[in-house]
Amino acid sequence: MGQPVEMNTVLKLSSGQGMPAEPVVGEVYVFRKSGPRIYPIGVPVELIGDDWQTVGKAVIDEFTISLEETRGRFRVVKRFSPEEAAGFNRVWRSEWV
Repeated sequence: MGQPVEMNTVLKLSSGQGMPAEPVVGEVYVFRKSGPRIYPIGVPVELIGDDWQTVGKAVIDEFTISLEETRGRFRVVKRFSPEEAAGFNRVWRSEWV
């Protein structure tokens, strides 16, 4: 018997899940996602808003998994310029949206 678990290589959040309105490089934020999920720890991943708009890069410092949800902490390590974000947005939108 097993339990399905999502493996996520990006951190895609809505404001209700912990996406800050204006992420600040170096700040630590908490997040909460439904269901059990696994994230890479200690390496930069894309930080993406609920509308698939790329914001920058974040490093997930820790997360805790339960059957109902996954909670964790992340640090913003890079905020993309509008030009950088546009490039990432084209990739994400072509692949996932």
